[in-house]
Amino acid sequence: MRATFTLARWAPGLKALLAYKRADALPDLKAGLAVAAVSVPVAVAYAELAGFGPEVGLYSCLLPLIAYAVFGSSRQLILGPDAATCAVIAASVTPLAGGDAATYATLSGALALMAGLICIAASFLRLGALADFLSKPILVGFLNGIAVTIVLGQLGKVFGVDLAASGAVATVIELVSRITETHLPTFLIALGAFAVFLLSERLLPAVPAAISAMAATALAVAVLSLDAHGVKILGAVPAGLPGFAFPSVDPALFPPLVADAAGLALVSFSSLMLTSRSFASKNRYEVDADQDFAALGIANITSALSHGFAISGADSRTAMGDATGGPSHGTGLVAAAAIAFVLLFLTAPMAYVPAAELGAVLVFAGLSLVDLRTLAFIWRADQAEAGISLLATAGVIGFGAVQGILIAGIRSEEHTSELQSPYVI
Repeated sequence: MRATFTLARWAPGLKALLAYKRADALPDLKAGLAVAAVSVPVAVAYAELAGFGPEVGLYSCLLPLIAYAVFGSSRQLILGPDAATCAVIAASVTPLAGGDAATYATLSGALALMAGLICIAASFLRLGALADFLSKPILVGFLNGIAVTIVLGQLGKVFGVDLAASGAVATVIELVSRITETHLPTFLIALGAFAVFLLSERLLPAVPAAISAMAATALAVAVLSLDAHGVKILGAVPAGLPGFAFPSVDPALFPPLVADAAGLALVSFSSLMLTSRSFASKNRYEVDADQDFAALGIANITSALSHGFAISGADSRTAMGDATGGPSHGTGLVAAAAIAFVLLFLTAPMAYVPAAELGAVLVFAGLSLVDLRTLAFIWRADQAEAGISLLATAGVIGFGAVQGILIAGIRSEEHTSELQSPYVI
């Protein structure tokens, strides 16, 4: 009895995996492969954003997925590189690295390691309660905002236009003003990927649509030499699994790194919990914030020790797992195995995967997050709460996930106080 309690408390994912249902195997396999199909090119893109080579993005997916599958409380959450953590990493490490690539990699690993230790300490201090203010309207608003953000963020890839604008409104305005610059081969690749998505479930139900789309578009690029006609592709990715190393840092850099690691831990945990609780709410199950704080910490430590960088909850990849019906922690394990297989054997053909296909996949995943039905239900029940949900959506689109939720959370607290005040008539 004591052993069971300990296993459930410290490794809820492992407990669930030990009671694995055979009926979940095929859905987990399909969803895990679909998640991997999205994770591979996304991880490469985010690695470049954070200042790393493409293989480092894949390293940052591999062990963190396994760690969360064992220690995490959400049966759906997928971990990996995300925009917020990559931005924090670049801002924190660049001034300290002095332009040296080796130093940059070492400092990034140390930053991830420190952030992981801080997350584990926060779990023991029960600081997961910071996530308790997230209400149903905020969660629905967050998902809708993330959906719009994902879709808008892929428009440049779909149309083959290098958009310089940042922010939803500016992106749309720039795209409309430059629509005549659409790169036709790129746009046709994206349309082809959409067509594969729409037809795959009907014609090839046993194969994840994301895999079919990636294979079909990569084959088209290779056979027709579309990269020679301006279609952007991922390019070469070094093969092989990561080794293990402990990041060694000059002790004089500890103070700034610890401060940055604390901020990184807060950003990554906030992002993870927003995603985790949103999908838990959507699919009607519970997650443990304190346990997920620890799981995030362990995942970041494994990433740091395997030449990766700090990670968090991955919105688009969790959305893909949800859209393809991943029922359990096994989805993350399948995704990790698939990414390892890619690193070992498929880096050469992966070079031909077009960026437009990735854009199409993420648009599909983003659209699956939109939940207008629940928003309409909230509106009928309480228009003020629906307004908070819309505020969360607007905040996420306009200011980013964490900032948008903070804005909506503050307004939600004000609304709750007004309802409880004896002076309200």
